[in-house]
Order: sequence, then structure tokens, then C-alpha cells
Amino acid sequence: DYGFFNNKLSGSINYYYNTTTDLLIEKVIAPSAGVYNSIVNVGKMRNTGVEFDINWSDNYRGFEYNIGFNLTTTSNKMLKADDNQVLYGTGLKYGTEHFPTQTLKGNPVASFFLYRTDGIFQTQEEADSYLDKNGNKMQPDAFAGDIKFKDVNGDGVLDENDKEYCGSGIPKVEANLSFGGSYKGIDLSFLIGSAWGNKLYNANRYNYEAMNSGSNFLKSALDAWTPEHRNTNVPRAVMDDFNGNSRESDRFLEDGDFIRLRQLQIGYTLPAKWMKKVYVDRCRFYVSGENLLTWTKYSGVDPEFSRSNILDTGVDSFIYPFTRSYVVGVQVTF
Repeated sequence: DYGFFNNKLSGSINYYYNTTTDLLIEKVIAPSAGVYNSIVNVGKMRNTGVEFDINWSDNYRGFEYNIGFNLTTTSNKMLKADDNQVLYGTGLKYGTEHFPTQTLKGNPVASFFLYRTDGIFQTQEEADSYLDKNGNKMQPDAFAGDIKFKDVNGDGVLDENDKEYCGSGIPKVEANLSFGGSYKGIDLSFLIGSAWGNKLYNANRYNYEAMNSGSNFLKSALDAWTPEHRNTNVPRAVMDDFNGNSRESDRFLEDGDFIRLRQLQIGYTLPAKWMKKVYVDRCRFYVSGENLLTWTKYSGVDPEFSRSNILDTGVDSFIYPFTRSYVVGVQVTF
């Protein structure tokens, strides 16, 4: 902790190192065993980072104010996991398929392990010429308008071994700015929050941009590839997705950075000399709002959410967003 200039400037700097052991994880048992999956204590997770806080308070010619800023960094890592089982999050398809996250030793919890996309095949010739070292088609079911996927390990086969670490849903940095001030009965306060350095898997796009079933889809589906519309990153609309355009890939992965005006309040306190005449100590009128503005490039409903299952961290699947609210009130003290 520190303080200068008669504590007008104050704050603190902390380093934290937190280790969590014996995480409760569901151990998947082979169906042939004839028993249910069991809950076991397994795994060891570490969180490290720095917490920095600085505040300035002063009174300048009757204007009382305070400004605060705090910043927290987070580095998450699995130190130990079940060597005999990959810890997946929830399967987005029937609960048993399409797993965006994996929790493995040496990586953050619920890391995104995904196929890497490499654009869209613009012609059938381009799809047919994507070959392995033996001259075989890398994606034999691909047509013009389908997504091209990278053979990351170079073995000539597109399979689970080509999934690559693509980031984590845990923000690396969280920063907040607060302000409060008053002058001659008028007061103003606000709080701005932000998070940086995390990824979000937009599962709603997977569900409603796949275009492989007879149902409603997102507006972005209108941007699907056609021979006349090639300047797009949305593949062709096809009922049977033989190419696997909607497999778990970085197609649905987005930056989760955001800045949010969490709270804004404006108030006015009536002069004390007026209140004495009606035997009131203090009367203040105010207007406030919460979650008024959010600046983000994330295309989902809300870039800030939490999941009940830690293995689904950063997976946006039918989450309930923060609501915008307004309050008008009067505070009276007798």
C-alpha cells in the first residue's frame, strides 16, 4: 500500500499466487463398464497475476472529486490433469459432439482447441487441387463455397490431431475506471469496466449460422457464399454438411475484448437552508443507469458472461446478458 501528498494519492500493488487442488471432475467411464460416470478429485490449477490500484482525491475550489483506477492481470494454467482422459467441456451437439474446449496439463483451463480455417474454396478446381503428399484429396467432400481447413500437423489427414490451441476464455487483463465528484449540490459518478486478451466461442453462430437444417438462422446467413457473391467468410448454404463446415473451428471464435459503462449517476441535493424550513436534514434527487453502453467487436449478445461449468469458460451458448436498467429516485433524510 502507498499514500502521498497527505493521502490525496493512494493505492496498492499486490502479487497473487493461488493454487487449487483436487478439482471435482466427472470421469468418463466406457459404456461397456455398465456403470455411471463418477465424480473424482483430480487436477491442480494455478492462477497468478498482479493487482494494481491507484486513487486520487482532492477538493479544488469547492469541487470535491475522486478518481480511481484498478488493473488486474491473470495467468491461468493447469499444473496437473487426468493423463488418461481429455477433459472436454459440454458438447454443443446433443451433448456428445462438437467440443470447443479441452482442459490439458500446461494450458489454461477450458482452452480452445479448434480446427484452423484457411479461407473458402472459390472454385471446384481449387477444392480438387488441395492434396496431400500422396496426391489424395485432403477434403474429398469439399465443393466450391466450402471452408478449407489446415492440415496443421502435416500428416495428410484432417482429424482431431489437427486441432490447435487458439486461446482461452479467461481475460488476461481486467481494468476499471471510477469517478465521483460534487459541486454546489450537483454530483456525478460513473464506473467503466473492461476486459482484454480473451477469446469467446460464439456457439449461437454454430447453432444458427450452420445452414444445414430447415430452421431459422441468423441474419449473417444471408452473407453465405454463392458463385455471384464470393467476398465473404460465410460458407455456402447446404442442407447436408458433408465437408464439416460447422465443425469446431476458429470460424466461430472471436475476440472477447470489451469496454462497458457499468454505472452512471447524476444527482442534485437541495440546499440545506431550504430543508430546514420543512424539518428535513437532506433531500437528494438522482437519475442512474446501469450497463448503458458497451464497446466491443464481439458479434454475440454480450461479451461478459460466466458459465456454471468451469470447463465451458468462454463458450457463449444461450447465455443471459446483463440488462440495461434506469432508476429515478429521491433520498430524504429526517
